[in-house]
Amino acid sequence: VKYVVELARALAATKGVYRVDLLTRQISSPDVDWSYGEPTEMLTRPTDAAWGDGDGSGAYIIRLPCGPRDKYIPKESLWPHIPEFVDAALAHVSNMARALGEQRQRGGSGHVWPYVIHGHYADAGEVAAWLSGALNVPMVLTGHSLGRNKFEQLLKQGRLSKDDINSTYR
Repeated sequence: VKYVVELARALAATKGVYRVDLLTRQISSPDVDWSYGEPTEMLTRPTDAAWGDGDGSGAYIIRLPCGPRDKYIPKESLWPHIPEFVDAALAHVSNMARALGEQRQRGGSGHVWPYVIHGHYADAGEVAAWLSGALNVPMVLTGHSLGRNKFEQLLKQGRLSKDDINSTYR
């Protein structure tokens, strides 16, 4: 997660990039830090961003309700909730596109759509593919973990059997 946050900050500081929204699942559970329940978290102040004039530019974590809000769900178990997340993400992107279009045109109408949708990991890649198709915006995917390498590393650690690894990480 840390490198995804660092990427969002770096992108927001890039000339020509107005805003970066990192979309993730909102969780309000005693099992996780309270901040996971906050709908919006500013990663960079608008003045830190390349266009920073205090009008919503910068980088943000946007936490969207999806699945049971009071329970942490491992990423391997999130698949049934992806359509719900996509719906929430589409609503967020549409609202932001309209609001940013109005701000940029100083009261005019119009939308400012994303230039790209970037997914990380397989579940977010699925979300990115749905968003890309719905918005007609290109997508990219970064896979941070290679299953075979992860499997071999877990076996070398000796803490889990093959069956345990397969049932845990399916």
